[in-house]
Amino acid sequence: MDRVVPGVIVALVLAALLALMWFAWRRRTRRDAALDVPEVPEPYVPVTSIDVLYVATTEGGRPLERLAVRGLGFRARAVLSIAPAGLVLAIPGERPAFIPAETVTAVATANVAIDRVVESDGLVRISWAISGVACDSFVRILDADQRTVVADLQRVIVPRSPVPTESESPS
Repeated sequence: MDRVVPGVIVALVLAALLALMWFAWRRRTRRDAALDVPEVPEPYVPVTSIDVLYVATTEGGRPLERLAVRGLGFRARAVLSIAPAGLVLAIPGERPAFIPAETVTAVATANVAIDRVVESDGLVRISWAISGVACDSFVRILDADQRTVVADLQRVIVPRSPVPTESESPS
């Protein structure tokens, strides 16, 4: 009896935590349901493809706020294809995610996203817009020989400057 009560309390606390996590994820998927990644255009001819670890897609400028976008909700190994039309992130078991070149606003390196903290410049951050919402997608290059991907992305996908809002426009 001395061990049963604490064991039941711990089990109830763990069950409550799991339920809270499940409800939070459901709320997040409902919030982000309107965000839809475009289909890969035909024909799509990549200039290069590299193996990456897809880390996350987050709200623009908020690397700790994950977006639950269909096909980009979970971390996984993936293939990143680069073409003048845009990028394709192919995650096994998911629909390929197409990032149109005209939505890309910046390509840079980073060292933190969600729960991933790596060495300086260990992640590639692709800033773009999905359904008009600014977001950042983070990938980690798996092969050290392919670390030139940032330069490749900047050469092939010319980043566009974001259109200034009324509050940012000079008066």
